[in-house]
Amino acid sequence: MNNVENAVERHYWRAVTFLVILILAGAGFWGVRRFAPAVFLGKPDLIAVPMDEQPQNRTTKQAVANKPALLNINTASVEELQTLPNIGEATAQRIIDYRTQHGDFASVDALQNVRGIGPKTLEKLRPFIDTK
Repeated sequence: MNNVENAVERHYWRAVTFLVILILAGAGFWGVRRFAPAVFLGKPDLIAVPMDEQPQNRTTKQAVANKPALLNINTASVEELQTLPNIGEATAQRIIDYRTQHGDFASVDALQNVRGIGPKTLEKLRPFIDTK
């Protein structure tokens, strides 16, 4: 019986050793894939290189070039005012009527004096309008 117990213990330690080696190999494989993916993916075919030395200036220039002109509420027509969010034909006409009766708007905030335009609507319009 002693011989059988020795054989079982020997096989037990071989299995434990095999599992430890397997776990360490898996952890190493995972580490390489996680921290050095180029080993598995190879070198990239295309590398992006910026065209200027200062890409911040280029993006700033593009942002300024892509920014639409603000609509002047003191000179806009009914059709132009209708292009604004939440402004229909009736509200656009009220803006023009108010402008005719009271003169030009001194600021964008003065647009709240027009019936139908409250603080929420004004905040939606603010990015699109100006008084100059």
